[in-house]
Amino acid sequence: MSNFKRVCLLSVAAGGLVTTNAVAQGENYYSRDKYESVLDRRQEDFDPEPIRLGAFLVNSYASASATYIDNVQATNSNKISDTIARIGLEVAARTNWNVHEVGLQVSAYRNEYLDIGDESTNDLRARLRGRLDVNRNVSLGAAVFAEDLAEPRTDLANSVGLDRPVEHTRVGAAFDANYYSDRFRWENLVELSEEDFEDGRQTGTGTPIDQDYRDNSVTYARSRLSYAVSPNLAVFTQGTIRELSYDQNQVLTGNVRSRDSSGYTVSAGVDFELTSLVRGDIAIGYFSEDKEDDFFEDVDGLSVDGRMEWFPTRLTTVGFRAGRRVVDIGVFDSPSALQTSFGASIDHELRRNIILSAAANIVSYDYQEIDRTDDVNDLSLTAAYKMNKRVHFETFARHINRDSSGTGVFGDPSYDVNLVGVGLKLYP
Repeated sequence: MSNFKRVCLLSVAAGGLVTTNAVAQGENYYSRDKYESVLDRRQEDFDPEPIRLGAFLVNSYASASATYIDNVQATNSNKISDTIARIGLEVAARTNWNVHEVGLQVSAYRNEYLDIGDESTNDLRARLRGRLDVNRNVSLGAAVFAEDLAEPRTDLANSVGLDRPVEHTRVGAAFDANYYSDRFRWENLVELSEEDFEDGRQTGTGTPIDQDYRDNSVTYARSRLSYAVSPNLAVFTQGTIRELSYDQNQVLTGNVRSRDSSGYTVSAGVDFELTSLVRGDIAIGYFSEDKEDDFFEDVDGLSVDGRMEWFPTRLTTVGFRAGRRVVDIGVFDSPSALQTSFGASIDHELRRNIILSAAANIVSYDYQEIDRTDDVNDLSLTAAYKMNKRVHFETFARHINRDSSGTGVFGDPSYDVNLVGVGLKLYP
């Protein structure tokens, strides 16, 4: 029996349990709003109101920023600096109906490098979604999405020697079915997506560097069943599956190899707001990824997915994150990597219209099949100033460091990148 069928059967069984144990709607056992985080808190005098267009509420803004970067191509030597002018527009619209919902999100950005034109890229995203409220307990949803992006130079898959970032498209659809009673929640999601990468070019010669081996399609499914023990604590079990299929095989050690894989994760956790000062969501379980080709080793181990917020005061929010999972990183001779991540952030409301933020993320990648480990440190500082409801300013600084080690390292992909910039958002 396939992993997909197992998850479906488990979901049906869980659904029967939920249906038989449902109780009437009452107190909201999943409310986690004793405190609002600094970034979520709305300031009536400085945050824009959505525009009403018929049955729709529309939020939109235009943005422009200028960023100095000291290592454009994320290399360990021969570093080149430049200034990036980024302009764009984002629009989000949703219906204001009492039941059901239709929504649309669109964003378009141009990243223009003033000196190195080949580095200039576009970022285009669109998502259309809908929700049907069958009754007070059951809702069905669907969405379609499309993305046309360029791979950042700092990505793990970035190949040393490419004369420009690799462009790729991603399209897909998602479907969800959810059941909510006062104590039970049963949430289900299925997502289908396809990703297509353009070939790169070698610096100096313009020789094409094939990226077709990365083209893939993914089927992802998640089912989560929660039970609220009290208004401040819920326990849950969760299962996910992922079927990864590549459009073509690749040649390794003189033989044709398949990178296709199937995997699953089962976990249990808690969703809590134990006091007015702390809330979070923590899940611990087991993951397994089976490779179709016996040439590659299967991967399994402990899975972790945790987020927590601490509110020492109403003006300060401290966040913590941790995770452990297997990921595909697009490296030619390694089908996947074990990712371990830790992160922390702090947001402080200096004044109602001035927000100071700092974040630190530490991520380690242990590559499969080859002797290579990447350690990535990402540090950032941000200051946001809301002049009024129409004009918001932002200044930021960011440092990214990648240290690659092991006998499987090709070239020298380690780097340090520093960015400093200012930005402007204009709301209608």
